Amino acid sequence: MGGNWDRRRVTAIAVGGAGGAAVRWAVVTAVEVDGFPWPVFALNVLGSLLLGALLAGEWSHPDARVLLHDAGGIGFCGGLTTFSTFSLEVVNLSRHGNTGLAAIYGIASAAAAIAAFTAGAAAHGRVRAVMPPLEEEP
Repeated sequence: MGGNWDRRRVTAIAVGGAGGAAVRWAVVTAVEVDGFPWPVFALNVLGSLLLGALLAGEWSHPDARVLLHDAGGIGFCGGLTTFSTFSLEVVNLSRHGNTGLAAIYGIASAAAAIAAFTAGAAAHGRVRAVMPPLEEEP
């Protein structure tokens, strides 16, 4: 795995990913869908918003980087969001004759996720501008 192999970071990403995947599974199985796949749409947008907030800046302190960037951003948000389920839902909508809805879902998902990431990154920047840093240089 090259020079970036760090067991602590890999563990944080794995634990965060498991948590995000568990939340996604719980939401998707709890909500019955007929038509527009709102649960996955909402999870992908929420995950993009969180990802923007967590990965917008560099975390200089190693503990903040492991917790916020690795466990929260890469792990949790990566497990929470799902491109594979999104793709399956687009195909299923098309197979059932809902090609217009499939197109709307695909375009709306991409646009909303990008907008949410941008909003999260902007929020991160605003918070860091008015608050003292949460971390010290090591």
